[in-house]
Amino acid sequence: MTIDMQGKVVLVWPHDLSQRHVTQVLQEHTPWVVKNLQAMSEKVRPHVQPPTHITLAALAQSFSVHYQVSLEPCKLVEHDHTLTISGDVADIEAVRQRLNIWLKKKGHQYLKPWLAQVATEMGVAYHDVSIRLQKTRWGSCSAKKRISLNAALLFLPDFLVRHVFVHELTHLKHLNHSSHFWQDVALFEPDFQKHGRLLKQYAKDVPLWLTQPFDVGFDKVVREDVS
Repeated sequence: MTIDMQGKVVLVWPHDLSQRHVTQVLQEHTPWVVKNLQAMSEKVRPHVQPPTHITLAALAQSFSVHYQVSLEPCKLVEHDHTLTISGDVADIEAVRQRLNIWLKKKGHQYLKPWLAQVATEMGVAYHDVSIRLQKTRWGSCSAKKRISLNAALLFLPDFLVRHVFVHELTHLKHLNHSSHFWQDVALFEPDFQKHGRLLKQYAKDVPLWLTQPFDVGFDKVVREDVS
């Protein structure tokens, strides 16, 4: 059970678990949910402003972001480690969408071949892979051997990206978290427990603008950038 930054409660359970048991789990954890939702509401919402700099740790690449105001529809152009977002940059949702689309393209460019390389190393095969921007998951693997990866993985160190890859690829053999699953994970990730803990710590390096709208302070950032 998790609670995302928007206060959405997500419960994930095995497909063979009865609905009656799920209801029982929800009832038992209601105090925990209420307590954490109250704590979240009391916190001051962090400012979410359009980025002027983006670092993709997994690729050891950094980009400066510039904004150019014009009457054209919003677009993003990458050149020599610079992202130029031009057009109606006052349309803050369009700006965020351009950034998200750019990040997913990077995921297709780098994460897909990287996953294929690790799969070859592990001697497993999947049917398809998609790149998305999930709010609560780094990746997933379906019973049809389709793997989904979160483009936000690009903000993590490369060894943690590999950790996620090994985890999801092992699900091709075990669609559970049994002892056999973890034994197979350990074959390719001996430090999987340590990396699992680090993954939670590094999650804070994922920028909030991936999943949350910009603040009203957007215009100030744009004016400073184009002045």
